[in-house]
Amino acid sequence: MAINLDKVQEKIQPITAAIGQNKYLQAVMKGMMMILPATIMSAFATLLKIFPIPAYQNFIASNGLAKYFDVPINFTNNFMAVLVAFAVAYALAQSFQVDAFPAGLLSMVSFFILTPYTLGEMGPMGQAFNISNQWLGSQGMFTGMIVAFVTARLYVAIVKGGIVIKVPDSVPEFIAKSFSSLIPGIIILSMFTIISAVFSNTSFGSIHTLIYTFLQAPLTSLGSGIGSVVIVAELAALLWFLGLHGHAVTLGVVAPIWQAMDAQQLAAFSSGSALPNVTGFAFFMTYTAGNLLPFAIMLAFMAKSARYKTLGKVAVVPAIFTIGEPLAYGAPLVMNFAFAIPYIILDGVIMALAYYFTVAGIIPPVAGVNTPAGTPIFLSGFIQGSWRIAVFQVLAFVIRFVCWYPFFKMADNTAVEEERKVELETA
Repeated sequence: MAINLDKVQEKIQPITAAIGQNKYLQAVMKGMMMILPATIMSAFATLLKIFPIPAYQNFIASNGLAKYFDVPINFTNNFMAVLVAFAVAYALAQSFQVDAFPAGLLSMVSFFILTPYTLGEMGPMGQAFNISNQWLGSQGMFTGMIVAFVTARLYVAIVKGGIVIKVPDSVPEFIAKSFSSLIPGIIILSMFTIISAVFSNTSFGSIHTLIYTFLQAPLTSLGSGIGSVVIVAELAALLWFLGLHGHAVTLGVVAPIWQAMDAQQLAAFSSGSALPNVTGFAFFMTYTAGNLLPFAIMLAFMAKSARYKTLGKVAVVPAIFTIGEPLAYGAPLVMNFAFAIPYIILDGVIMALAYYFTVAGIIPPVAGVNTPAGTPIFLSGFIQGSWRIAVFQVLAFVIRFVCWYPFFKMADNTAVEEERKVELETA
């Protein structure tokens, strides 16, 4: 029985659209992009701190410089949950078309209210207190996201409900905005203060412990296996084949889990501890990067048909920078069974190989660095902390090249014949 792909696409598209356009998933992705400069800074500080050259490390140790590299790391990666609480609330409030800054600010303050602290000595400026960094980094990221969701939605509801202090039009805008956020701020911060007080008198001690124990840790365990990574890779490729933005759908769902894993990974990497995870967002992006580059090179430099040669010249530079849309819609790869097998299958195969090589100790785990979009292969491997990761990316390139070649050759030969027929008909 033949499969009607148009019918399949028609059935799947509403589901994928609902996932891809979900305001909460979009807020997480946009929030993560907002704090990208901080994560990049953390990654570079980490790499400078542990750069594996003995003479360099001796210089760092003899001059006591490691502690200075720790400063940006502590206030970026090890402060990630706080940044997430602000950025995700900001992005979510913005999607509801309200002033987003107060929502982000209230979310960040609410996160601190929920975070345990200890009182110190009374000084001339008041009583000192200490906040442990336990919940400020990777372990507090799910709490940060949940606080962001709740804060932003409450803020939007209060503001749109008109429960704000209104001032005359003659009052400057920045003052008017400050007054309009007073009532939402009092309501939201009071609510989180009560929640904090309640949980401080339970066996958990704080809501952080509850969320980490019963939500973040189980989801991390579920999402960290190679099975889940391969499924995401294959599903994303299948959705692309059906003409849908596969990564926007799949990564939006798993990003909260994988980003928390990456923050944990980078924290361990910067401290020189054993890396706790094999997979994660960085793992996925490192080993799917450049997945269409071999195909683009074949089209640009090996194609005999004018059609594919022209397409290759257009697509090869974007493919170097991991942009595959010109090929997806130009070859096309969408709804094209001539290329379906390598297009759908290869990412999962490379994921599985990378996982096996990592577990076997042949290549080290990735450092958890969220590299900028468009970072070419080999360079992104080095950024993840090891030349061996970069070498594996080259191996993956070779595997992809060998697997793509027969499909490319058949399609190119067919295109050459079609072009000859057109020439004969028009001669």
